[in-house]
Amino acid sequence: MADSYRENRKNELRRRVVDTETLREREHKKHEERQGKRPRRFLVFLLIMITVMVIAAGGFYLAHRQFRDYSVNWTVDFTAQEGAIDSDYEEYYIYADGLLKVTRDGASYINSAGKTIWNQAYEMSHPYATVNGEYCAIGDQGKTAIFIMNSSGTTGQAETTLPISKLSVSGTGVVYALMEDSASSHIAVFTREGAALDISIKSILSGDGYPVDISVSPDGTELIVSFVALEGGTIQNKIIFYNLDEIGQNAGNNRVVGGFTEDFAGHLTGRVHFSDNTYAQAFYDGGIAFFSTKVLTSPELINNVVISEAMRAIAYSKDYVGVVTLNSDDSVQEAYRLTIYRTNGQTVFSTAFSFNMSGFDIDGDKVFLYNDKSLRIYDMSGNIKFDEDLDIPVSKARETAKLTTPLGMDVLVGSTSLVESVKLK
Repeated sequence: MADSYRENRKNELRRRVVDTETLREREHKKHEERQGKRPRRFLVFLLIMITVMVIAAGGFYLAHRQFRDYSVNWTVDFTAQEGAIDSDYEEYYIYADGLLKVTRDGASYINSAGKTIWNQAYEMSHPYATVNGEYCAIGDQGKTAIFIMNSSGTTGQAETTLPISKLSVSGTGVVYALMEDSASSHIAVFTREGAALDISIKSILSGDGYPVDISVSPDGTELIVSFVALEGGTIQNKIIFYNLDEIGQNAGNNRVVGGFTEDFAGHLTGRVHFSDNTYAQAFYDGGIAFFSTKVLTSPELINNVVISEAMRAIAYSKDYVGVVTLNSDDSVQEAYRLTIYRTNGQTVFSTAFSFNMSGFDIDGDKVFLYNDKSLRIYDMSGNIKFDEDLDIPVSKARETAKLTTPLGMDVLVGSTSLVESVKLK
């Protein structure tokens, strides 16, 4: 009995020893597996970190890289074309994906590939062009003819009853024409085919003032107008919003839905602009007023940026507003200051510079300053992307490929009697 008990105890001890050894072996294997996984995890983590760093370094390089040279992709020489006519007036506009060339004898649309999509012949003493997306309208200031085009060609012609002072075209092709006679101003509206709409806004010069500038929203339903009048020897400036949709019909005969006077007392607003269907701006000799029309029946002044320095140039796009002023900061040597805002008045960047510019444009996320043969380009972080001389005079410049790559950046340049595509590199 005792021998049997002892034998059972021995067998139990042997099993425990075996189980303990098995457990030890299992733990050892797990430990080895964990030790093996750690290097692999570390390698994966290291590869991820290296990839992130390479992407970040590449992004930093592209963001801060300044192009130092360029090559010519192609050139369109208008003087070499059959039937070319020398003109003493030539103006370029950023239009669709290319440039709009306007002369006294006609207009042409040259796309980003250098192809002339259309030519519209006319005879105008003082051509006045307005552009909005795919549409443009050209009228003869002081006369009555209007031509309306989109990126495919001419959509219509209109004839006003009074001499044209200003035009504004919507993104849908609706054209607003500001006309004047000796005692009043009139705003007439035309479809993209040139048919007159039954909409008319009349202002008495002796009471309402003189209309300085107009701008229509891209959808064609809202209008902003700057009026100026001299009352008691003091300049009085009014910014008036009109609604030409059903909301405006309920606002009264003149369709006025908003007016601002006190903020512009003693100032002159020379330019107004609708960036999109929500935001508009008024540029006056003292600052930039930013408006919101989110509430169609009650436009709101959301930001009034006071600018004490003299304005030298303004520019705008659908996303940004820019101004070049004299630099009043005595701590820097640069004579000018460039400031870019979002359409709601938020500052994007501001930088001092000494570039002697004659032209200023915003296209996409790039800012262009240029003079006779020099071109400077900023991105929206205030970095200079290009600052060199070209072989041709610069009348207008825009970016054609919206994505800057390590291979460079394509820029379309309007020049005297030619358009050239260059690759900055």
